[in-house]
Amino acid sequence: MSPNAEFFVSEQGNIRGPLRLEAIRREIGSGSLKDPLFRMEGCKRFLPGAAWDPLSDLFSSPSPPDPPEGVVAEALPRDLAKLEPQARDKLLWFVEDTDGVMGPVTGAFVARGLMTGRIPMSSGVSLVSVPGWIRGTAVFPAALEGATAIRKRPLSTFTCPYCLEPVMVGSTSCLMCGEFVGIAEPRLGVSRASGLVLGGLALVLAPLLGGALSVRGEGRSAGGAIPTANAAPAPASASASASTSAERAPDEPAPPAQRRLEGKVAAQIDVAVDAEAVMLLPQGHVAVARRTAFDVVDPKSGVVVTSSREAQGARVIERVGGALYALGQTRIGALEPESLRVLRWIEPRAPLLPGAAAPSAGLAVFPSAVDRSVVVVGTEHHVEIARFRFGGAIPSAVALDAEGAFAVVAVADPRPRAYPDAIEVFAPRVAPSAQLVRRLSLVDPVAAVAVRSGFAFVALGSSRLARVALEGKGLLAAPDVSRETCADPVFVRAAPRTLVVGCRAGRALSLHAPATLAQDTRLELGSPVIALEVSPSGDQALVVTGAPSPAVYVVDLATGEPVRVDVTDQVTSVRFGKDAGSAAAFSARARRVWVLR
Repeated sequence: MSPNAEFFVSEQGNIRGPLRLEAIRREIGSGSLKDPLFRMEGCKRFLPGAAWDPLSDLFSSPSPPDPPEGVVAEALPRDLAKLEPQARDKLLWFVEDTDGVMGPVTGAFVARGLMTGRIPMSSGVSLVSVPGWIRGTAVFPAALEGATAIRKRPLSTFTCPYCLEPVMVGSTSCLMCGEFVGIAEPRLGVSRASGLVLGGLALVLAPLLGGALSVRGEGRSAGGAIPTANAAPAPASASASASTSAERAPDEPAPPAQRRLEGKVAAQIDVAVDAEAVMLLPQGHVAVARRTAFDVVDPKSGVVVTSSREAQGARVIERVGGALYALGQTRIGALEPESLRVLRWIEPRAPLLPGAAAPSAGLAVFPSAVDRSVVVVGTEHHVEIARFRFGGAIPSAVALDAEGAFAVVAVADPRPRAYPDAIEVFAPRVAPSAQLVRRLSLVDPVAAVAVRSGFAFVALGSSRLARVALEGKGLLAAPDVSRETCADPVFVRAAPRTLVVGCRAGRALSLHAPATLAQDTRLELGSPVIALEVSPSGDQALVVTGAPSPAVYVVDLATGEPVRVDVTDQVTSVRFGKDAGSAAAFSARARRVWVLR
């Protein structure tokens, strides 16, 4: 919210105002205000600070009310009946739907949820600090405009890279967080029309020329480095023995001792209000990407050690080898972690989504929904080395194997309301003109992808997990194994001996054996999984759940045992450090970082 916003303050019967938000926050921080109440223009009732989104982070979080029983009121109390939109959207509400009670969330969030169908029209809402449940559409009547039926969540979505909520293909911004994602159809100008004509001719000639060149290109570049996925069913093959989760091969060398995350909170840091992403650095400091700067913070004192404006505007931080990649709107900055000096700028000239990296292979890949391409970056010299396009299809989730032999990307048909229902497979180290990009339609929506040992593991919207063999120069074969997993999967991660699937509707974490995809363990978490990260050693996972029971868990992937971390805020993202013994959890709403050891 703008710092120029103004509130009236009532304290022990004395009313002051209007006062600017920044002045009120200073008074609350200094302790000069005791049990104050607040209201803003458009609201006739004074409410506690915990009920106002701009002030709620300074007060303790309210407890959710019990779900409504019986009749839900159809109108607000008289002193709140004429809430103006600007005040209503800044208030915090609890929401009751088929999954229980979630919140508190802003009125703007509830209004967008009702209009997009993510929150049913029959849901009730409860204003923080005001008892009782009210019909959501009575508080947010604009959601009824043009509505003829309760709409289900559309399948034509991909995950927003900022708030992880679904975004419909064809939208230019995320309805939940308002961030620009640029998935709309590009305007068809004269130059683009000419390009489409030439592209059509190229599509006719490319299969003829590319087929011959791909045989030479793949054999020359990949050699014996590509895993032999087709040998997996044979009992004596290396890939089959490595992909069994329940057994340990007797001749397999024992891995070196790895540090493990115990889930203890080592530090708690309050960061700037414009913080977008955080990452734990090897020396123990915390990198904070802000809209106006890039900071390095000492977790012990909370003091900003170094600040740089060279990479300002970064929304996502990726660690690739010994450098940090700061993803901005149209370019990538490769940063030296200690000094934050920009080693090199990479200029894809298009917004990029979070990607995948293979540091040992010197590669990173980033999809661009606007440019409808996947950019391949050489991390040794920090340069764009290739750009793959998929006949106009829109890429979303992307995965890369550790050797850099295969890249797999989920793609969506560019027509309105299309959703990712296919995967494209290519060799990122081979020039696009020297290979045929292979495509496999999976019919069901593709929610997430992972790659390991010559196989692609695909989480499908039909609550299934499928495995696709990648090796070979011909067409991709249909999935050789497919198994049920938890409902509405949104994450899949391939650890050395297990597959980890995180689900929203299923409110669970599911562990599968890579060889058979059989479900080894299912952890009922009670809330949707909104973030999932596997440790560098591959034997632990960090899991974040959202409302109605937000929490952070450290899960031992060998035993399936979860340990709940003592974090009080609703966490947005988690990232392991360079080793498995440290991690950082970031709460975007509270603007707070938790360092875990």
